Amino acid sequence: METLKDEQTTLFDHTAPQYDQSSYWGRVRTLFSSQNSFNFFLSNKTCIEAKHLVDELNENREKGFIATERTQAEIKKIHRAKNIVASSYHPDTGELIPRPMRLCSYAAMSIPVQFGLLLSKPTPFNIIFWQWANQTYSAGVNYANRNASSSLDNKGLLMAYSAAATTSVGIGLGMRQLLSPIASSLKGPSKLFINFFISLTAVGSAGSLNLLIMRSKEIREGITLVDSEGNERGKSKTIGWKAVTSTAMTRLLMPIPPLLLPTITFYYMEKRNLVPKNKYVKAVCDATIFFAYLSLGPPLACGVFEQTARTGVSSLESEFQGLKDTKGNDINELYYNKGL
Repeated sequence: METLKDEQTTLFDHTAPQYDQSSYWGRVRTLFSSQNSFNFFLSNKTCIEAKHLVDELNENREKGFIATERTQAEIKKIHRAKNIVASSYHPDTGELIPRPMRLCSYAAMSIPVQFGLLLSKPTPFNIIFWQWANQTYSAGVNYANRNASSSLDNKGLLMAYSAAATTSVGIGLGMRQLLSPIASSLKGPSKLFINFFISLTAVGSAGSLNLLIMRSKEIREGITLVDSEGNERGKSKTIGWKAVTSTAMTRLLMPIPPLLLPTITFYYMEKRNLVPKNKYVKAVCDATIFFAYLSLGPPLACGVFEQTARTGVSSLESEFQGLKDTKGNDINELYYNKGL
């Protein structure tokens, strides 16, 4: 019965999203697939093969093959290829993103930083070092996943990185000073929450500032809008501001799951004496917990807003009014990549 079901064909358009992108949970499911933390371990060969399949489908679609008969096995393979491409290639440039900078790499790459932010003693040195390390990595991710309309020069990149690193360190040290009276009154596992509040405030604020500065050119000059046929229609400052600020919001939300959930887990493990006695087993246990919760962060945060968003032309600048498509029809909506 299962074999017969797999051999049955249905009309399938590979460009249609696998899940409903108008709903939050539909976007989250899509991001869990494309930002799957295990995609970090895929070889470049696998990524390239997936890209070839998707490119071939796109070429066939341009020739008029919009929807074709496919078996369930073929549909599953295509969805998998699309998810691999989404996790490893930039949506605007089509270039392979360096492995450490891919969103699917967030969990694996952030584990050492999580150890430092949450489990190290909140001394001035530890706060400075781990906040700097976190912002260094965040700057790389922001740059690699920026909208293709952005082209900051080296001076702009250095300014963004320096501002974010300085802000995170300053806020971290300030929060340490502010919370020191409370910290001195806490005992045992409750002290874990001091690190949480210090890290959340510093990481969230600095991450948003980092992104705002690195993508400031998109705010000043606008983001490229395309029509439903993929033709570029110009840059909009209105959408540039909207895209960058909405992405900055995700950077405020993103640290909450990977910082709060491990803190709560470690707290109850210590309270109930569930912490492994062997230091190596404990390290593996801690890393596994971090990996699991770090995998939740990006999809839950990035799913708040659509990745490829649409906007009505009536709310845009005058140059976008009265546009026609190749068939002479009025264009009422345009599309843009808001970045991650």
